[in-house]
Amino acid sequence: MSKQAPPVQSQALTQLERIVRQNMRTPGADVRHPLLRDRTDRLLGVLEGMNTWVSEFNNLGTMTYSSPQIEQILGFTADQSMGDDCIEFHPMDLPLVIDTSRSVRNSGKPATNHTRMRHRLGHWVWVENSVIGWTNEAGEYHSVVFSRDISDIKRAESMQKESEARYRVVSQMSVDLITEMDEDGRYQYVGHGSVEILGYTEAELIALKPWALIHPEDCERVRAQFGEQFILPFDTNRLDRTLHTIQARFQHKDGRWLWFETQGVTYPRDQGARRYLAVNRDVSERILAEAARREFEENMQRSQKLESLGVLAGGIAHDFNNLLTPIMGAAGLGLMELPKDSPVRARMQTIHRASKRAAALTNQMLAYAGQKPLRVEQIDLSSIVEDMRDLATSSVAGKTTIDLKLARNLPLVEGEAAQLSQVIMNLISNAAEALPEGKGRLSIRTGTISITHHSSEILFAETMPLGDHVFFEVSDSGCGMDKETIDRIFDPFFTTKFTGRGLGLAAVAGIVRGHRGGIRVESEAGRGTTFQVIFPALAAKAAIPGPETSANHTFKLHGIALVIDDDEGVRELASEVLLRAGMKVLTATDGHEGVKLFEHHADKISIVLLDRTMPSLSGADTFKAIHAIRANAKIVLVSGYSEERVTAELGSCTLAGFLKKPFEPEDLLKRVQEVLDTIT
Repeated sequence: MSKQAPPVQSQALTQLERIVRQNMRTPGADVRHPLLRDRTDRLLGVLEGMNTWVSEFNNLGTMTYSSPQIEQILGFTADQSMGDDCIEFHPMDLPLVIDTSRSVRNSGKPATNHTRMRHRLGHWVWVENSVIGWTNEAGEYHSVVFSRDISDIKRAESMQKESEARYRVVSQMSVDLITEMDEDGRYQYVGHGSVEILGYTEAELIALKPWALIHPEDCERVRAQFGEQFILPFDTNRLDRTLHTIQARFQHKDGRWLWFETQGVTYPRDQGARRYLAVNRDVSERILAEAARREFEENMQRSQKLESLGVLAGGIAHDFNNLLTPIMGAAGLGLMELPKDSPVRARMQTIHRASKRAAALTNQMLAYAGQKPLRVEQIDLSSIVEDMRDLATSSVAGKTTIDLKLARNLPLVEGEAAQLSQVIMNLISNAAEALPEGKGRLSIRTGTISITHHSSEILFAETMPLGDHVFFEVSDSGCGMDKETIDRIFDPFFTTKFTGRGLGLAAVAGIVRGHRGGIRVESEAGRGTTFQVIFPALAAKAAIPGPETSANHTFKLHGIALVIDDDEGVRELASEVLLRAGMKVLTATDGHEGVKLFEHHADKISIVLLDRTMPSLSGADTFKAIHAIRANAKIVLVSGYSEERVTAELGSCTLAGFLKKPFEPEDLLKRVQEVLDTIT
């Protein structure tokens, strides 16, 4: 550039005037015209405001003009930029610069490129170059380039690309399903792994209608929670506050329902739109495991509650038996002494009957506690049900139909026939009372079942042996029960009946538990109930006949009996009965006194009647102390608990006999006679 060149500002103005004239396609127009001058000044002001560097090149590609804005972009002054060595393009961008120039010259159409140019300080600057070209009146080709610094834009684009690449890699590496949804719930993006997780390809998921995969029971809740996320403001500084978790069931392509835990957040996009970005994790195994654990814990808690109530019921029954023993015994003695025409006899019979009903009630409580004494037999459940057909039919209303579906050649079960009959009758009566106005259908079924694991659906499953089992089942078409009622039906004294005592099903639970069995209940309000009672099966096929009972006779006993019981009524009854039969009787109020009496009369005492439950020194400890004095002492243990439980407490010690409270005078005499007969 010559030393006589006009100032840069006047050069820029002249060049812009020429450019404007050429672009206005007004050959010969006077650039000094006020309108043209105003437009040129306005264009110059706009380019300065946009920080745009303007440069012009002649037909040979030599720069003939450079605006002052180059200094803000490349650090060179306008004068410096006119030198040959100032302007340097990145080697990788040179082909693009050449192609752009050639395209504009050949086509006459403007073109734009993005290139890197060397700053005066040595670093590279991203520049957007808009090139226009034209041929002047003299036929010479000229081009003008409008250049602006886009380094910040390029850095942002690079960061965005890196972020997108990182997001894509994370999405592909994740075992979870990453999705993006619009405000209507449509998938806009689906990450890698959708086929493995849900069975659908990304394209198939994107094509689905909103909420098509959500379980109908979860859909309304999920949509409401989803919609709330588009109301909350997005805060990048407190993302933890905007993260949201939803649990719902998604349907796999094969029809299965899977539990997913979705953690998502909304974020803003261009033009104010928002998207919901979510990470969806399959938590089906965890949810099912938690449900099974909760159910198992609830079942265990219920079993523990029933066991605790059983202990309470057993204790109450024991105390009642102590009270009932002298009442029943005294009534029995009175009936033996009174003449048949005595006016007092009817009253005595009333007392005796009432005491026996009370004894039956305590037996129900003991059955609930699983402590009622068992006379073990091998039993065919189908045969018991068949034998009870007439009794069951007569116990229900005439509008009730009973269907029997009894399996033949069932494996035998071990238990007491009377107790199992009680279970069957209690369940039949309970089912019949559930029928509206006594009208409906009962179904009684027997069969076999294999227990392979301790299912939480079966009450007392944790105490049942695994393997083959036999069941009987009572179903009704009645009103059914809700879950709250099912959870309480085996509690003692819980009843939904106006006149019930709440011990029927409690006794069923106790009997079944005492037989190492289990109970499964299936019911739904308005759709009936099914009770399935399950017992361990035996390999034997032939039932063992029960013990025979001896005929009534008059008892003539001899010898000395020691009665040890802390209950005065029981001591007095036993003493009176034995004295009447011809024996001599010694009595003790507790274990310590009983041991001392036995030690003083060890060689004379023929038999000891020993209460199991006493303060200070228990029946078991008293038993061992007496045996230590004389090993062959004949001891009959007296208790309201089962013989099996009492025998287990004694360990290796052998009882001479066992007497169940409350007892009749004749029961006491029979047991004593049996023991005395063994003495040689």
